[in-house]
Amino acid sequence: MKKYKVKKYHKFTLFRMKIFAVIIAVLIWIIYLFFGTGESINVELENVSALKISSDLVIEIRNFAEKYGIEFSEFFTYYSLENNFFENKIESDEKIEQNFIMNYEKVKSKYNFKEVKKYYDLINNIYNDIKLFPISPEFIDEYIYGDSWGGERTYGGKRIHKGCDIMDRENIRGRIPIVSMTDGRISNIGWNEQGGYRIGVVTENGNYYYYAHFDSYEKGLEKGKTVKCGDILGYMGDSGYGKEEGTKGKFPVHLHIGICPKTELTEDELWINPYPFLRLIEKEAEDIK
Repeated sequence: MKKYKVKKYHKFTLFRMKIFAVIIAVLIWIIYLFFGTGESINVELENVSALKISSDLVIEIRNFAEKYGIEFSEFFTYYSLENNFFENKIESDEKIEQNFIMNYEKVKSKYNFKEVKKYYDLINNIYNDIKLFPISPEFIDEYIYGDSWGGERTYGGKRIHKGCDIMDRENIRGRIPIVSMTDGRISNIGWNEQGGYRIGVVTENGNYYYYAHFDSYEKGLEKGKTVKCGDILGYMGDSGYGKEEGTKGKFPVHLHIGICPKTELTEDELWINPYPFLRLIEKEAEDIK
């Protein structure tokens, strides 16, 4: 009887020790996950804004993420951090599998998770917000665009272009409908000296999407109104660059897209280059067909 009791007690003690060891291991994992090795993240906000990465490489990253079962936003965030958010524009990466994916877990362990999350949230919220290209598929042959971020602008003082311009090939105002890329709420609508007739849409994530230079608005739109992805906002035009409301003809017909996300990276406004996201959503639409 005594032998039985001692054996039972010994088993119970070993069980408690195992549980304790598991708890310690989990705590160590959590600390490691959130603090990594403590490598600081020193990225210039100008690099985050400009996103100097080619659309082909963004699409390649998306394809690799799908191939290896990695969430795109996570993959893109760590790749961006490893490249200082593209201080020098990266056109292609022939060794992305060999040099990055094969060392992916090691790369992740380098960084403080809480710091990484600020960049991840910025990328992921925009990526999840945008569900459609701002021009309907039936007009796919009627527009052209490229990475126009950073171009010099002089109206209203010397400044850089903080957006992406989508041009009407025929340069005819009022013929191409502009649709909302996201669900959201209209936070402002009306005349803006630089943007002309413009609309601002705020999403549930708090991100702000700016559409400028409309020729006219879709009927029934007003501040505070909820819009759904795909809803027509108005028609592409050339309004703006004038103190007087209705000024047109100062530049070719186009849509200006701007993205100002809610972020913990700065207390100031941080406009993000829309081009990689536009090209990505356009490519995803093409792949679905």
